[in-house]
Amino acid sequence: MNLDHARQLAAAGRLYPAVILYGADDDARRAAALDLARRLLVPSAYAAGETATDDPAAGDPATSDPADANSLRRIAWPGEDARRFHPDLHVLLRDLRTVTSADATKAFLRPATSAPFEAPGQVFVVAEADSLSPEAADALLKLMEEPPTRTPRHFLLLTPSPRALLPTVRSRSLSIYLGAAEALDDDAVRARAEQVGEHVVRFAADGAVVHLLVAAAALGEGKAWSELRARRPWTQAAAVLTRVA
Repeated sequence: MNLDHARQLAAAGRLYPAVILYGADDDARRAAALDLARRLLVPSAYAAGETATDDPAAGDPATSDPADANSLRRIAWPGEDARRFHPDLHVLLRDLRTVTSADATKAFLRPATSAPFEAPGQVFVVAEADSLSPEAADALLKLMEEPPTRTPRHFLLLTPSPRALLPTVRSRSLSIYLGAAEALDDDAVRARAEQVGEHVVRFAADGAVVHLLVAAAALGEGKAWSELRARRPWTQAAAVLTRVA
């Protein structure tokens, strides 16, 4: 299934309860999650003849119902705008340096035991599902396996690859591929490879370890390395070393 079909099912109230959004990059996964959340929480805005805005960053949504427009406007990613908050959208962000803890996950899932405040159902978005600790994943899985008794409950799991999730989570979810990650900048890779390669050649010539240290420093430049789970700097480093080789 692709994202367009999932959008249609979400607006019609027929989307599978658990969906894995994978591939692309963080921004694309977040945008897809918010898009589906809007359709799940405010389906009336996507009825025939309506033209609700799909892009959360595009400004105020265009819909004929002021109440729907207000609800759509409040569906936003945490931290974007403190004034934009929807009580039936819940987002779990990674709380520790490398993992999402069981405590944070259980607190995130607590609203699932109560009725939604204003929407037809609830949407739970796990921003980095691949960072869930084993205990956190078990807590999520337990709730995913409990069918809602009153109102719809949807889980959107964001990850670069579904293989990073527990097989039991994958088997209970619908997977939607969002496309390949943004391509690396060839010019930047070439320039970094020339810089690193120069010092590797010098090391080969005189055996001075300092050349390897300088090469490593050049390879590790950039703010992206400050994020421990970021994949892009590793991908770029691999591309640079491949070109050097």
